[in-house]
Amino acid sequence: MASHVPFLAVRPDDQLSNTSTRARDGRDAMEKPTTRANARTTTTTARTDAPAAATSLPAPIRFILVCLLNFALSTVLYSLTSGIVGYELGAVARVPDETHIAALFTWMFVELGGAWYAHYDCTLTERYTCTMASLTTLIGQDVASLSILCNLPLYFLLTTFYGVDAISASIILSIGVVAIAIPFALLRPLNHAHEHGKDPNQQVANDRLIFALVGMLGASIYSIVIYTSLYTWLPVYLITHFDSIRSVQRAHDASVPLLLLSFIPMGWATSQFLFTPSIGSRGNPGLTDPKIYPEKTDFDPETATFGETLAFNLGFKGGFTKRAQVLVKRSAVLIVCSVANTFTRTLLTVDGTEPFGAAGWAGVWGLAALLTSVAYGFVGNE
Repeated sequence: MASHVPFLAVRPDDQLSNTSTRARDGRDAMEKPTTRANARTTTTTARTDAPAAATSLPAPIRFILVCLLNFALSTVLYSLTSGIVGYELGAVARVPDETHIAALFTWMFVELGGAWYAHYDCTLTERYTCTMASLTTLIGQDVASLSILCNLPLYFLLTTFYGVDAISASIILSIGVVAIAIPFALLRPLNHAHEHGKDPNQQVANDRLIFALVGMLGASIYSIVIYTSLYTWLPVYLITHFDSIRSVQRAHDASVPLLLLSFIPMGWATSQFLFTPSIGSRGNPGLTDPKIYPEKTDFDPETATFGETLAFNLGFKGGFTKRAQVLVKRSAVLIVCSVANTFTRTLLTVDGTEPFGAAGWAGVWGLAALLTSVAYGFVGNE
Protein backbone atom coordinates (compact mmCIF):
# COMPACT_ATOMS: atom_id res chain seq x y z
CA MET A 1 0.00 0.00 0.00
CA ALA A 2 1.40 3.35 -1.01
CA SER A 3 1.41 6.33 1.29
CA HIS A 4 1.23 10.09 0.85
CA VAL A 5 3.88 10.55 3.54
CA PRO A 6 7.31 11.26 1.96
CA PHE A 7 10.23 8.81 1.93
CA LEU A 8 8.30 6.01 3.57
CA ALA A 9 9.54 2.46 3.44
CA VAL A 10 6.21 1.37 1.99
CA ARG A 11 6.59 0.56 -1.70
CA PRO A 12 4.09 1.41 -4.46
CA ASP A 13 2.07 -1.28 -6.19
CA ASP A 14 4.03 -1.22 -9.44
CA GLN A 15 7.21 -2.28 -7.65
CA LEU A 16 5.71 -5.46 -6.25
CA SER A 17 6.48 -7.80 -9.14
CA ASN A 18 6.46 -11.56 -9.00
CA THR A 19 10.17 -11.54 -9.76
CA SER A 20 11.05 -9.55 -6.65
CA THR A 21 8.79 -11.79 -4.58
CA ARG A 22 10.50 -14.98 -5.82
CA ALA A 23 13.91 -13.47 -5.23
CA ARG A 24 12.91 -12.59 -1.73
CA ASP A 25 11.62 -16.12 -1.14
CA GLY A 26 14.97 -17.46 -2.33
CA ARG A 27 16.89 -15.27 0.08
CA ASP A 28 14.63 -16.37 2.94
CA ALA A 29 15.26 -20.03 2.12
CA MET A 30 19.04 -19.49 2.22
CA GLU A 31 19.01 -17.98 5.71
CA LYS A 32 20.98 -19.97 8.24
CA PRO A 33 19.01 -21.74 10.97
CA THR A 34 21.08 -19.99 13.60
CA THR A 35 20.02 -16.60 12.26
CA ARG A 36 16.35 -17.53 12.55
CA ALA A 37 16.88 -18.88 16.05
CA ASN A 38 18.68 -15.72 17.12
CA ALA A 39 15.84 -13.60 15.73
CA ARG A 40 13.25 -15.63 17.64
CA THR A 41 15.30 -15.35 20.83
CA THR A 42 15.64 -11.58 20.43
CA THR A 43 11.91 -11.18 19.87
CA THR A 44 11.06 -13.32 22.90
CA THR A 45 13.44 -11.37 25.10
CA ALA A 46 12.06 -8.03 23.95
CA ARG A 47 8.51 -9.05 24.69
CA THR A 48 9.30 -10.35 28.18
CA ASP A 49 10.82 -7.08 29.33
CA ALA A 50 7.41 -5.92 30.55
CA PRO A 51 6.87 -5.28 34.25
CA ALA A 52 6.62 -8.42 36.36
CA ALA A 53 3.11 -7.47 37.49
CA ALA A 54 1.96 -7.38 33.87
CA THR A 55 2.78 -11.05 33.36
CA SER A 56 2.33 -12.71 36.75
CA LEU A 57 -1.20 -11.57 37.69
CA PRO A 58 -4.44 -12.63 35.97
CA ALA A 59 -6.00 -10.02 33.72
CA PRO A 60 -9.11 -9.45 35.90
CA ILE A 61 -6.92 -8.79 38.94
CA ARG A 62 -4.77 -6.37 36.99
CA PHE A 63 -7.86 -4.52 35.76
CA ILE A 64 -9.15 -4.14 39.31
CA LEU A 65 -5.73 -2.80 40.33
CA VAL A 66 -5.84 -0.34 37.42
CA CYS A 67 -9.18 1.02 38.66
CA LEU A 68 -7.96 1.29 42.25
CA LEU A 69 -4.70 2.97 41.25
CA ASN A 70 -6.54 5.39 38.99
CA PHE A 71 -8.89 6.40 41.78
CA ALA A 72 -6.06 6.69 44.33
CA LEU A 73 -3.81 8.77 42.08
CA SER A 74 -6.67 11.06 41.11
CA THR A 75 -7.63 11.61 44.74
CA VAL A 76 -4.07 12.32 45.87
CA LEU A 77 -3.19 14.62 42.97
CA TYR A 78 -6.44 16.58 43.16
CA SER A 79 -5.91 17.03 46.89
CA LEU A 80 -2.36 18.29 46.38
CA THR A 81 -3.46 20.83 43.76
CA SER A 82 -6.74 21.91 45.35
CA GLY A 83 -5.16 25.07 46.74
CA ILE A 84 -4.11 26.13 43.22
CA VAL A 85 -7.06 25.16 41.05
CA GLY A 86 -9.81 24.35 43.51
CA TYR A 87 -11.32 27.82 43.80
CA GLU A 88 -11.52 28.48 40.05
CA LEU A 89 -13.08 25.15 39.21
CA GLY A 90 -15.30 25.19 42.27
CA ALA A 91 -16.79 28.50 41.15
CA VAL A 92 -18.12 26.98 37.92
CA ALA A 93 -18.81 23.43 39.10
CA ARG A 94 -22.27 22.01 39.52
CA VAL A 95 -23.15 21.01 43.07
CA PRO A 96 -23.21 17.22 42.77
CA ASP A 97 -25.90 15.00 44.19
CA GLU A 98 -25.79 11.24 44.72
CA THR A 99 -27.05 10.56 41.21
CA HIS A 100 -24.34 12.69 39.61
CA ILE A 101 -21.60 11.09 41.69
CA ALA A 102 -22.83 7.59 40.86
CA ALA A 103 -23.00 8.48 37.16
CA LEU A 104 -19.45 9.87 37.16
CA PHE A 105 -18.05 6.79 38.88
CA THR A 106 -19.92 4.52 36.50
CA TRP A 107 -18.58 6.41 33.51
CA MET A 108 -15.05 6.20 34.92
CA PHE A 109 -15.26 2.41 35.14
CA VAL A 110 -16.76 2.23 31.65
CA GLU A 111 -13.82 4.23 30.27
CA LEU A 112 -11.21 2.14 32.05
CA GLY A 113 -12.92 -1.11 31.14
CA GLY A 114 -13.22 -0.15 27.49
CA ALA A 115 -9.55 0.87 27.28
CA TRP A 116 -8.45 -2.30 29.08
CA TYR A 117 -10.44 -4.83 27.08
CA ALA A 118 -9.65 -3.04 23.83
CA HIS A 119 -5.99 -3.81 24.64
CA TYR A 120 -4.91 -0.20 24.74
CA ASP A 121 -1.65 0.09 26.58
CA CYS A 122 0.85 2.46 28.06
CA THR A 123 4.09 0.95 29.32
CA LEU A 124 7.79 1.57 29.53
CA THR A 125 10.26 -0.12 27.20
CA GLU A 126 13.82 -1.37 27.33
CA ARG A 127 13.93 -3.31 30.60
CA TYR A 128 11.61 -0.93 32.44
CA THR A 129 14.32 1.61 33.25
CA CYS A 130 13.11 4.99 34.44
CA THR A 131 14.99 7.36 32.17
CA MET A 132 13.86 10.51 30.39
CA ALA A 133 13.41 8.52 27.18
CA SER A 134 11.31 5.91 28.96
CA LEU A 135 9.17 8.61 30.58
CA THR A 136 8.55 10.03 27.11
CA THR A 137 7.38 6.59 26.02
CA LEU A 138 5.25 6.34 29.16
CA ILE A 139 3.09 9.30 28.23
CA GLY A 140 3.04 8.45 24.54
CA GLN A 141 0.66 5.52 24.35
CA ASP A 142 -2.96 4.75 23.70
CA VAL A 143 -4.71 5.55 26.97
CA ALA A 144 -2.87 8.82 27.54
CA SER A 145 -3.71 9.96 24.01
CA LEU A 146 -7.35 8.97 24.29
CA SER A 147 -7.59 10.69 27.67
CA ILE A 148 -6.38 13.97 26.15
CA LEU A 149 -8.77 13.70 23.22
CA CYS A 150 -11.74 12.99 25.46
CA ASN A 151 -11.07 15.51 28.25
CA LEU A 152 -9.58 18.57 26.56
CA PRO A 153 -12.97 19.70 25.13
CA LEU A 154 -14.35 20.20 28.65
CA TYR A 155 -11.41 22.32 29.78
CA PHE A 156 -11.42 24.30 26.54
CA LEU A 157 -15.06 25.15 27.32
CA LEU A 158 -14.11 26.31 30.81
CA THR A 159 -11.20 28.47 29.69
CA THR A 160 -13.04 30.01 26.72
CA PHE A 161 -16.48 30.71 28.17
CA TYR A 162 -16.12 30.49 31.95
CA GLY A 163 -12.90 32.45 32.51
CA VAL A 164 -10.98 29.56 34.07
CA ASP A 165 -7.22 30.11 33.88
CA ALA A 166 -5.50 28.00 31.23
CA ILE A 167 -2.79 26.90 33.67
CA SER A 168 -5.39 25.60 36.12
CA ALA A 169 -7.20 23.73 33.37
CA SER A 170 -3.91 22.27 32.13
CA ILE A 171 -3.07 21.01 35.61
CA ILE A 172 -6.39 19.21 35.95
CA LEU A 173 -6.09 17.76 32.44
CA SER A 174 -2.58 16.52 33.22
CA ILE A 175 -3.79 14.86 36.42
CA GLY A 176 -6.42 12.96 34.45
CA VAL A 177 -3.83 11.77 31.91
CA VAL A 178 -1.27 10.76 34.55
CA ALA A 179 -3.86 8.99 36.70
CA ILE A 180 -4.79 6.67 33.83
CA ALA A 181 -1.38 6.37 32.15
CA ILE A 182 0.62 5.21 35.17
CA PRO A 183 -1.66 2.28 36.13
CA PHE A 184 -1.66 1.05 32.54
CA ALA A 185 2.11 1.48 32.41
CA LEU A 186 2.55 -0.75 35.43
CA LEU A 187 0.04 -3.43 34.51
CA ARG A 188 -0.14 -3.68 30.73
CA PRO A 189 2.64 -4.83 28.32
CA LEU A 190 3.70 -2.80 25.29
CA ASN A 191 1.73 -2.67 22.07
CA HIS A 192 3.76 -3.77 19.04
CA ALA A 193 2.86 -0.62 17.12
CA HIS A 194 4.69 1.55 19.67
CA GLU A 195 7.87 -0.53 19.68
CA HIS A 196 10.90 0.98 17.96
CA GLY A 197 11.56 -2.16 15.94
CA LYS A 198 13.22 -2.78 12.60
CA ASP A 199 10.05 -3.53 10.64
CA PRO A 200 9.55 -0.93 7.88
CA ASN A 201 6.12 0.00 9.15
CA GLN A 202 7.40 0.45 12.69
CA GLN A 203 10.13 2.73 11.40
CA VAL A 204 7.56 4.80 9.55
CA ALA A 205 5.21 4.92 12.54
CA ASN A 206 7.99 6.03 14.89
CA ASP A 207 9.70 8.51 12.59
CA ARG A 208 9.65 11.82 14.47
CA LEU A 209 9.32 14.07 11.42
CA ILE A 210 6.42 12.06 9.99
CA PHE A 211 4.79 11.92 13.41
CA ALA A 212 5.11 15.71 13.81
CA LEU A 213 3.68 16.43 10.35
CA VAL A 214 0.72 14.12 10.90
CA GLY A 215 0.16 15.64 14.34
CA MET A 216 0.10 19.15 12.88
CA LEU A 217 -2.45 17.98 10.35
CA GLY A 218 -4.70 16.74 13.15
CA ALA A 219 -4.27 19.94 15.16
CA SER A 220 -5.07 22.02 12.07
CA ILE A 221 -8.31 20.15 11.43
CA TYR A 222 -9.45 20.60 15.02
CA SER A 223 -8.52 24.29 14.86
CA ILE A 224 -10.49 24.92 11.67
CA VAL A 225 -13.59 23.08 12.92
CA ILE A 226 -13.61 24.92 16.26
CA TYR A 227 -12.80 28.30 14.67
CA THR A 228 -15.63 27.92 12.15
CA SER A 229 -18.05 27.00 14.92
CA LEU A 230 -16.97 29.88 17.16
CA TYR A 231 -17.47 32.42 14.38
CA THR A 232 -20.85 31.14 13.22
CA TRP A 233 -23.41 29.46 15.48
CA LEU A 234 -21.67 28.19 18.59
CA PRO A 235 -21.55 31.27 20.92
CA VAL A 236 -25.27 31.97 20.57
CA TYR A 237 -26.05 28.30 20.98
CA LEU A 238 -24.01 28.03 24.18
CA ILE A 239 -25.48 31.20 25.67
CA THR A 240 -28.93 29.75 25.05
CA HIS A 241 -28.26 26.37 26.65
CA PHE A 242 -25.60 27.18 29.30
CA ASP A 243 -27.02 29.39 32.04
CA SER A 244 -23.75 30.27 33.78
CA ILE A 245 -21.54 31.35 30.87
CA ARG A 246 -19.56 34.41 31.93
CA SER A 247 -18.18 35.82 28.69
CA VAL A 248 -17.77 35.10 24.98
CA GLN A 249 -14.90 37.55 24.53
CA ARG A 250 -12.28 34.83 24.26
CA ALA A 251 -14.38 33.11 21.61
CA HIS A 252 -14.51 36.32 19.55
CA ASP A 253 -10.76 36.83 20.01
CA ALA A 254 -9.92 33.33 18.80
CA SER A 255 -7.91 32.86 15.61
CA VAL A 256 -6.71 29.83 13.71
CA PRO A 257 -3.02 30.29 14.70
CA LEU A 258 -3.97 30.70 18.36
CA LEU A 259 -6.23 27.66 18.27
CA LEU A 260 -3.56 25.68 16.43
CA LEU A 261 -1.13 26.42 19.24
CA SER A 262 -3.72 25.42 21.83
CA PHE A 263 -4.55 22.18 20.01
CA ILE A 264 -1.00 20.87 19.64
CA PRO A 265 -1.81 18.29 22.35
CA MET A 266 -4.83 17.20 20.28
CA GLY A 267 -2.67 16.78 17.20
CA TRP A 268 -0.09 14.79 19.13
CA ALA A 269 -2.80 12.59 20.63
CA THR A 270 -4.59 11.90 17.32
CA SER A 271 -1.31 10.99 15.67
CA GLN A 272 -0.48 8.69 18.57
CA PHE A 273 -3.91 7.08 18.81
CA LEU A 274 -4.80 6.80 15.11
CA PHE A 275 -1.72 7.06 12.90
CA THR A 276 0.90 5.07 14.82
CA PRO A 277 -1.24 1.96 15.51
CA SER A 278 -2.72 1.83 12.01
CA ILE A 279 0.74 2.03 10.41
CA GLY A 280 2.91 0.11 12.84
CA SER A 281 0.83 -2.79 14.17
CA ARG A 282 2.22 -6.28 13.61
CA GLY A 283 -0.98 -7.47 11.93
CA ASN A 284 -0.86 -4.62 9.39
CA PRO A 285 2.19 -5.18 7.20
CA GLY A 286 0.65 -3.36 4.25
CA LEU A 287 2.73 -3.67 1.07
CA THR A 288 6.04 -3.90 2.90
CA ASP A 289 5.83 -7.70 2.76
CA PRO A 290 3.99 -9.13 -0.27
CA LYS A 291 4.15 -12.64 1.20
CA ILE A 292 2.07 -11.59 4.19
CA TYR A 293 -0.09 -9.07 2.38
CA PRO A 294 -1.16 -10.50 -1.02
CA GLU A 295 -2.64 -8.49 -3.83
CA LYS A 296 -6.24 -7.41 -3.35
CA THR A 297 -8.83 -9.47 -5.19
CA ASP A 298 -11.63 -8.11 -7.33
CA PHE A 299 -14.95 -7.49 -5.63
CA ASP A 300 -17.54 -10.24 -6.22
CA PRO A 301 -21.04 -9.18 -5.02
CA GLU A 302 -22.25 -12.80 -5.01
CA THR A 303 -19.69 -14.08 -2.54
CA ALA A 304 -18.75 -10.87 -0.69
CA THR A 305 -19.37 -10.55 3.02
CA PHE A 306 -21.12 -7.58 4.59
CA GLY A 307 -17.79 -6.01 5.53
CA GLU A 308 -16.43 -6.45 1.99
CA THR A 309 -19.59 -4.94 0.52
CA LEU A 310 -19.41 -1.98 2.88
CA ALA A 311 -15.75 -1.48 2.06
CA PHE A 312 -16.48 -1.55 -1.67
CA ASN A 313 -19.30 1.00 -1.33
CA LEU A 314 -16.98 3.28 0.63
CA GLY A 315 -14.38 3.16 -2.14
CA PHE A 316 -12.12 0.35 -0.89
CA LYS A 317 -12.16 -1.67 -4.11
CA GLY A 318 -10.47 -4.75 -2.72
CA GLY A 319 -12.07 -4.64 0.72
CA PHE A 320 -10.71 -3.19 3.94
CA THR A 321 -6.99 -3.68 4.38
CA LYS A 322 -5.62 -4.57 7.80
CA ARG A 323 -4.46 -1.00 8.19
CA ALA A 324 -7.88 0.37 7.27
CA GLN A 325 -9.55 -1.95 9.77
CA VAL A 326 -7.41 -0.63 12.61
CA LEU A 327 -7.99 2.97 11.54
CA VAL A 328 -11.76 2.55 11.21
CA LYS A 329 -12.10 0.81 14.58
CA ARG A 330 -9.98 3.38 16.40
CA SER A 331 -11.74 6.24 14.67
CA ALA A 332 -15.08 4.88 15.85
CA VAL A 333 -13.74 4.57 19.40
CA LEU A 334 -12.37 8.11 19.29
CA ILE A 335 -15.61 9.63 18.00
CA VAL A 336 -17.87 7.73 20.40
CA CYS A 337 -15.66 8.27 23.45
CA SER A 338 -15.00 11.93 22.66
CA VAL A 339 -18.70 12.71 22.25
CA ALA A 340 -19.84 10.57 25.20
CA ASN A 341 -17.18 11.80 27.62
CA THR A 342 -17.65 15.46 26.66
CA PHE A 343 -21.42 15.19 27.00
CA THR A 344 -21.33 13.31 30.31
CA ARG A 345 -18.71 15.39 32.07
CA THR A 346 -20.04 18.71 30.79
CA LEU A 347 -23.59 17.91 31.84
CA LEU A 348 -22.69 16.48 35.25
CA THR A 349 -19.92 18.87 36.33
CA VAL A 350 -20.50 22.31 34.76
CA ASP A 351 -23.07 24.47 36.50
CA GLY A 352 -26.13 25.56 34.49
CA THR A 353 -25.66 23.08 31.65
CA GLU A 354 -28.67 21.78 29.77
CA PRO A 355 -28.59 18.35 28.08
CA PHE A 356 -29.21 19.92 24.68
CA GLY A 357 -26.32 22.32 25.19
CA ALA A 358 -23.93 19.57 26.28
CA ALA A 359 -24.93 17.51 23.24
CA GLY A 360 -24.23 20.37 20.85
CA TRP A 361 -20.83 21.09 22.40
CA ALA A 362 -19.89 17.39 22.26
CA GLY A 363 -21.05 17.15 18.65
CA VAL A 364 -18.56 19.79 17.52
CA TRP A 365 -15.67 17.71 18.83
CA GLY A 366 -17.13 14.54 17.36
CA LEU A 367 -17.17 16.22 13.95
CA ALA A 368 -13.55 17.29 14.36
CA ALA A 369 -12.58 13.73 15.29
CA LEU A 370 -14.43 12.37 12.25
CA LEU A 371 -12.74 14.75 9.81
CA THR A 372 -9.34 14.03 11.34
CA SER A 373 -9.90 10.30 10.91
CA VAL A 374 -10.84 10.78 7.27
CA ALA A 375 -7.70 12.85 6.70
CA TYR A 376 -5.53 10.20 8.32
CA GLY A 377 -7.12 7.60 6.05
CA PHE A 378 -6.00 9.71 3.07
CA VAL A 379 -2.49 10.04 4.51
CA GLY A 380 -2.31 6.27 4.76
CA ASN A 381 -3.76 6.03 1.22
CA GLU A 382 -6.32 3.43 2.22
